[in-house]
Amino acid sequence: MHHEFFDLGPRQGRNIFVMSVPFEGTVSFGTGTRLGPEALFRASVQIESLDAELDLDLADLAHFTPLPALHLPVSGPEGVHQSMRERLREFNASTDFILTLGGEHSVPLPLFEFYQAAHPDLAILHIDAHADLRPAYEGSPLSHACIMARARQMGIPLAQIGIRSLCAEQRDFMRAQAPKDLLTLFAWDLPAPDEAARRVRDFVGARPLYISFDVDGMDPSVIPGTGTPEPGGILYAWMTRFWKELWRDGRGPVLVGMDMCELAPIHGSQASETAAVKLIQRILTAWLGYAQA
Repeated sequence: MHHEFFDLGPRQGRNIFVMSVPFEGTVSFGTGTRLGPEALFRASVQIESLDAELDLDLADLAHFTPLPALHLPVSGPEGVHQSMRERLREFNASTDFILTLGGEHSVPLPLFEFYQAAHPDLAILHIDAHADLRPAYEGSPLSHACIMARARQMGIPLAQIGIRSLCAEQRDFMRAQAPKDLLTLFAWDLPAPDEAARRVRDFVGARPLYISFDVDGMDPSVIPGTGTPEPGGILYAWMTRFWKELWRDGRGPVLVGMDMCELAPIHGSQASETAAVKLIQRILTAWLGYAQA
């Protein structure tokens, strides 16, 4: 694993801890998510830290502290989650921002627990092609297809963007949720980015926010390197504009942590990891830059 995430020069601004979790144990189609964190590290040092559109430089706003590699047992998600929980005991959820790099999308559950313990009113913004609201999948309630069912089971309100693949059971579950508990912006009916940002802000309100980003939420033309691609996804220009609008003029929620999961790099191409890293950059730059404006 590379020892540097982004190439930002002198350490200044907000400290972002980077936890890599190269776990691939419940994937149900394509493989390769275990290679995601390494690919994201490699791509991060190849892009400019300046966001020219926002005229904000991530190097002025943040620095990154990669954490030592986790020992990932072969016992499945239960053991991986326990290993993560032990690592998280070293941190303070009230003050520490952790960027988690998956790995498959079963990975973030300990982060949900970690931040909810410090922020009982936590909300999650979920970017994904799939609703991930199955109670269990292939016999496991900890499958990557169940991660948001676990979040709702914890009572965490959930805003979803980009959803375009779900079963009838998940559809019925979503329809039964109260509007205060679940907001879903389906991929086939996405409003303009500024309207989507307004709806997410209204839903989240003053609650602290955690972002859980499955890269298959993006259209495969943007990020083809993922195990369960779905056509008709979010386009890059829409997604980058959304983050700009979410925090424009200092509005928008306080971000406490985030993850980026399900990247499965394609041999001979760097397009997927580059796009994913630039989305991490835009999220953090818009949040930190506009918050300080």
